[in-house]
Amino acid sequence: MSKSEYPKADNRKVLNPYSKDMKRLLKRKSYNAGARPSGHVISETGFLNDHGGAIGPNVLDLEGNAFPEALLKYSGTQWDAKYRAYCEEKELPAHPARMQSALSAFFIQFLTDEDDLVFDPFLGSNTTGAVAQELGRRWLGVEAKSEYIEGSKGRFEEIVERT
Repeated sequence: MSKSEYPKADNRKVLNPYSKDMKRLLKRKSYNAGARPSGHVISETGFLNDHGGAIGPNVLDLEGNAFPEALLKYSGTQWDAKYRAYCEEKELPAHPARMQSALSAFFIQFLTDEDDLVFDPFLGSNTTGAVAQELGRRWLGVEAKSEYIEGSKGRFEEIVERT
C-alpha cells in the first residue's frame, strides 16, 4: 500500500532490547531448529543473528482463547497533564479520546525519517503533531472542531508563550 517501491517502514527503528533468554541463545549459538506445529520451519541459524533487539511481543494472549482487556496498553497520564491543565486554564474542552504518545511515537519512528511530513487527518488533541515535532518531523493535521484545535496549543505551550 506504499506509493513507492521501497517504503520507509523499518523495524530496526523500533526494536526493544533482547530478553535475557534471547541474549543467552545468541551467546550459546544454538537453537532448536526444525518444523513447528504451525508448519513453519525454523532454520539452523534463523534466530542466531544479533539484530540489536526485537519487535515487542504480541499483545494477544491466545492461550485458553483468552483475550486481553485492551490490545494496546500505554500509560499517558503524565504526558496529558500539561494539555489538560492548559485546556482547564483556557476554559476549553479537552478532547475526550486522546491518543497515547507512545503509540504515536512508535508509528512515527517506524514509518518516517527526520524531516518527513506526518499527516494526521483526525487531529483531536494533536498528540501526533506534538510527538512528530519532538521526533524532528514536520506535521500537518485536520480537525473539524475549532475548540479542539485551540486546546491542542497546550501541547506546544512553550512555543505559544513565545509568540
